[in-house]
Order: sequence, then structure tokens, then C-alpha cells
Amino acid sequence: MKEQALKVYKKIEDEGKLVNIHFQFKKIKKTPNSFLSHKLLAFAFSKQKQNEVLESIFFNYFIEGKDIGDLDTIIEILKQTNLYEDGIEEYLLSKKDNENLLNEAKQAKAIGISGVPCFIFNKEFVINGAQPSDVFKNIINSLKTNDQ
Repeated sequence: MKEQALKVYKKIEDEGKLVNIHFQFKKIKKTPNSFLSHKLLAFAFSKQKQNEVLESIFFNYFIEGKDIGDLDTIIEILKQTNLYEDGIEEYLLSKKDNENLLNEAKQAKAIGISGVPCFIFNKEFVINGAQPSDVFKNIINSLKTNDQ
């Protein structure tokens, strides 16, 4: 299992380098509980900065190896994206919005989303994880054929 994971990470590292992304999987010490990151994204959405925050989360995790489930890391991301404000720590640690986020996670799991990245085509096909481009081409071509 570990050998297979290392092969997958190596492939992702190699593909990333082709587009000047230098993944640092060796820096990642544990797979974090990403709930706080999702709560941060919900907050960022309300401020119309979700994409910027998501990029910062990915950078902090995949490049810096930081624990994106840790409150201090989340606060750092808030500051990096100019979203830090009084009361944000209380919000992140509160139960506010937790039920909605947990329901979204249940819905995602119910339709087959099991990780990132995840691609959904035509509300029919769910592709989890990094895949060769041929997989995407085949799905897109099959959707074109079905539409005709």
C-alpha cells in the first residue's frame, strides 16, 4: 500500500514540475482533519475570496507541508489573504455553520466524492484523484456522443 502511494506521489510530483509546481510531499507529517479548512473556505466564500484562500490552503499543505487542520495554520492563512478579523477565532471554534458543512460532506460522499481533486461530468461521472488525460478525453467524448 505504501509503495503504491509513493508511486502516485512521484507521478504527481513529476506532473507538477511540468507546470512549475513543486510539490513537497516529504514535508507532510500527517494527513490533517481538514474540517477547519472547509470552515475557513465557507467564511472566505462570504467575503468573495474563496479561490484565493483555497490557493493558500493548497500552498500551505502541498508546498509548505503545514497542517491545514491546525488553528494556528488557519489563522496564518487568514492573515496571508487579508481576511483576519476580530472574532474569527471564535467563529472557527464555534458550532456555527458546522451542521451545513457536515451535510455538504455527507452529500459529497453520497454521490461518490472521496477525495481531491474530484471532477464531475454532466452530473453522471465522478472522477476522483489525479488521472491520465486519456480518462478525461474518453469521458468528454462519450458525453459528446450521447448528446448527439
